[in-house]
Amino acid sequence: MIATVLVGAVAGCAGQAAEPGKPAIEPAWTSCAAAGAASSGPASGGGDLAGLPPLDDSFQPVAAVVCNSAPLRRADGGEDLTATESRADDVTALVAALRLPDEPLSGGACTLELYLPPFFALLDAQGRWVRPGVPHDSCGKVRSEVREALGGLRLTPVSSRPILQIESSEAAAAGCTQQWADMVWVSGQWGIKGEPAVVPAGFDGPVRVRLCAYRVPADQQRTGKPAGEFASGRYLSEQQWAAVRKEVEAAAPAPACTSPASGFVVLHLGSGQLYVERDGCHRLLAQAADGHDTIRQASPKLLALLAD
Repeated sequence: MIATVLVGAVAGCAGQAAEPGKPAIEPAWTSCAAAGAASSGPASGGGDLAGLPPLDDSFQPVAAVVCNSAPLRRADGGEDLTATESRADDVTALVAALRLPDEPLSGGACTLELYLPPFFALLDAQGRWVRPGVPHDSCGKVRSEVREALGGLRLTPVSSRPILQIESSEAAAAGCTQQWADMVWVSGQWGIKGEPAVVPAGFDGPVRVRLCAYRVPADQQRTGKPAGEFASGRYLSEQQWAAVRKEVEAAAPAPACTSPASGFVVLHLGSGQLYVERDGCHRLLAQAADGHDTIRQASPKLLALLAD
């Protein structure tokens, strides 16, 4: 389906003044970026379609342009959110669907799913374009005929461009995600105590233990769920893991502390994770797959073993 993410909102392009109840006819189409006021990223939902006049017989479309964005894996292993502009030349079904009337609201039971149409424009033989409103069904949602017509367009990509990096090539090569939450800080807000930290259940080996290190930007520290940005990643050797495991299982209770960390590491092993703050309180969090968390104090030796 193409109806997932919208790119941009309608810009105030200078075109033919709209008659009441008719879509504004804009001059020659140039690009999705030029048609969108916020082309650097996706807009929020389909709210920009609200209030647009419906398509009538005063404009005769011969083509459609669809602007959307989706994750795209790069050749170097990284991933970008990529904006793509596509064109369709057979718009007969779409035009017919857009000219349907709104159905009277039923007031009855309706399903909860929300359909977000893509940012699209209709072009006439002169190259001018309009953005019409979409007719709604008895539940106030986009009519199924419009959804089917949009989904059935035979689109030819015209251009694409990255608008946001989702994952760097370095993170992909290390097997780490670009962002990871500082769960030591999150769990620490609850004052979790309890039995000594242990390696989460499910790690019986031989499983390669992956270390992912993250930096926590200053504006994320002390937030409810600080987002760490990927810094580095590697696998631990069997000898390194044995030494780390020994320190984890011997960890002492963690005293009360409210100093946020500017960096932490996550050890992915089996069905759980181990977190260690690189600064701040230097706490250790053992997080099992069942959601059981135990916070202890990371020893200087453990910190040294997990250093870059």
